[in-house]
Amino acid sequence: MEIARLVGISPERLYYWERMGIVAPKHVRHGIRIFREYSRDDMKRALYVKNLVDTEGYRLERAIDKLQEYLLLGDGDV
Repeated sequence: MEIARLVGISPERLYYWERMGIVAPKHVRHGIRIFREYSRDDMKRALYVKNLVDTEGYRLERAIDKLQEYLLLGDGDV
């Protein structure tokens, strides 16, 4: 999974972050298979949260809170 590699996390962690609402890929059907398409904003949010968790020492729940605060107070862009 390209975005997981670029962000530096496992695909499993990325799927978990999807369930937690950090990223919200578009699901696209190609024949019988369904693929996830991640946006540039998904990548920015994933990198932001990864930095908070890995570098700043935040727990994931607090990193999600910080992301939501930033998105609400900022211009919606990480």
